[in-house]
Amino acid sequence: MTHIEQSPGAHALGPLIATYGKSRSFLFVGWFMAALFAGVGVFVLWLTTRIGPNFRFSGDVSLLYTVGFGALALGAAIAFFIWRLAASQPTFQLFDNGIRASGPDGENVTLYRDLEDLYTFFYGGIGYRASANAPWTFIGSRIHKFGELSERLRSLQVAHRGEVLHQQLQAGKPAVFRYLEDSVAQSKSMVASRNMNFPTFEMTLSAHQLQIGQKSIGIDRIADIKTNLWTETSSIMDGDGKVFHKIHPSSILSFDLLRALIARQQQSIPY
Repeated sequence: MTHIEQSPGAHALGPLIATYGKSRSFLFVGWFMAALFAGVGVFVLWLTTRIGPNFRFSGDVSLLYTVGFGALALGAAIAFFIWRLAASQPTFQLFDNGIRASGPDGENVTLYRDLEDLYTFFYGGIGYRASANAPWTFIGSRIHKFGELSERLRSLQVAHRGEVLHQQLQAGKPAVFRYLEDSVAQSKSMVASRNMNFPTFEMTLSAHQLQIGQKSIGIDRIADIKTNLWTETSSIMDGDGKVFHKIHPSSILSFDLLRALIARQQQSIPY
């Protein structure tokens, strides 16, 4: 999180659902590694005090000092790195109506109904923003209970933002979703960097059809959206079993919301 932003209506967050902070397992492993190297350093330096008739060392004693002080320095460096990393991690609070991110750079509050873009990194992590012009807020996979936080945030966006878009579609106004080029999503599945400074493209969902670029398909013609994690592809299938459109699973922003909205529109179509 690198910004300070207060969304309109942030006072209406509602009751707190849960708070998610630093990963205890990550901190434990980090401090354990720091203590291990420091312990080795102390032990080696202790050995230098035992050199005598009962304990002989055939090599250069200065080597023991180098190893001992080097291990101590490495342990201290690891401890400092873990401390700095832990201090920089924001805390996320999920409320009934929105999410609050609090960290060294300030506080950011976003209502789920306003949460337009949610990007799920292929190998862990989430980025979200209220609009295309808003800066991204990132949730790293080292957050404690990240899986639970990720699932809850996606479902809350589907429930709240989904209702807003459903009412929008019922009023005859289309819903716009953004997506990245497949090459970008594929590169981010290999290197999960937080750089999201890439152009996005729009797909439009109306009450009766989905349009992607120059292609369109009726909502009633969409049979399924299949995702293959091995080939890293999601395919929108039509009623004849043919692929209408194929895309990387993480290319579409707010993909869960799009799927849920299509399913809801299909249920409302009279047959």
